[in-house]
Amino acid sequence: MLPEIDKTELLSNSIARLSAENDIIKAENNKIKAENDKIRAENTKLKARIAKLEDKQTQNELIKNLLSHIIDRLPESLVKRAYQGLLNHSKNPIPLEMISGKSGRIELYLRHKLEVYENSLNRKRKNMAQEKVLRPRSWPECNVFPASPAIYVTDNGTQSINITCDHEEENNRWVMNELKVFRQHLLDYNKRTFEKFMQDIERKYRERVTANKRLRCEIEDLKMQLLEAERELASMKSDSIH
Repeated sequence: MLPEIDKTELLSNSIARLSAENDIIKAENNKIKAENDKIRAENTKLKARIAKLEDKQTQNELIKNLLSHIIDRLPESLVKRAYQGLLNHSKNPIPLEMISGKSGRIELYLRHKLEVYENSLNRKRKNMAQEKVLRPRSWPECNVFPASPAIYVTDNGTQSINITCDHEEENNRWVMNELKVFRQHLLDYNKRTFEKFMQDIERKYRERVTANKRLRCEIEDLKMQLLEAERELASMKSDSIH
């Protein structure tokens, strides 16, 4: 059997080792707690970003209402190309989630497109009117109806009215479809950007919680071992005194 002094020294070393291990575990536990606090802060920040994006989506709907007086006068293809041009601009593109912050630029850009479109439409109408007036007529038409510019002017005005009505109906249909498409783009972007990020954060948080529980159990076991060793050491000291 080992001498009493050797046993006491062995128990003292065991207690010191257990105390050191307990300190290490406590430090690791504090580190995990700090990481958990960091994850919670990131979750709070992410929730704020999501709320901000939802607010920007509301602003986007408001911008569409504010710019409807321009969009309604443009055909679907031109408005679609205008938004694509802003989103994919080579020098200064507008990210989809920040488009609400660029309302002034969007309005100027759409006004420019509207001006170019209306100028082009006016030129086409003038060309159509000139073609009607200068169009060669057949010989019977000339005999029966001598030169009568009023007939062609009236006909041109009727065509212009029909073209304008058809254009307005097309614009109305396009605006409704474009609003739905634009809103879906925003929803898809939010889902692609944040869904996986949120899943990763939740997974890491669950892993940290599980690790914390395991470390707590290990710490409790070490505490029990330490108490048992202290009791045994006290008992041995008492026996050595007697």
